[in-house]
Amino acid sequence: MVLMLRSPPGSASGEELCDLLSIPARTLKRWRTWWREDFPTTPFWQSMRERFMPPVATDRLPASVLERFESESLSDRLTLALRWIAPLSTQMPIR
Repeated sequence: MVLMLRSPPGSASGEELCDLLSIPARTLKRWRTWWREDFPTTPFWQSMRERFMPPVATDRLPASVLERFESESLSDRLTLALRWIAPLSTQMPIR
């Protein structure tokens, strides 16, 4: 979830992020695509987005979500945001 911390436009170039995270450019592109295109279509986001007022700027995801969690430290805000999206990292059993 380092991308949550470093994804706002102008915060770092794609090349800088790839170097910082030691990841290929295609991985960064896949992560950004997930946040900007896939995440907004998930049932989780569809049910949770209305809880944010004013509405979250989807063109600035994931940073715009991170900004909504209030805490004095950035690490605490990140922890809160990660707990919030934790249901997305679990798989439901297939019936």
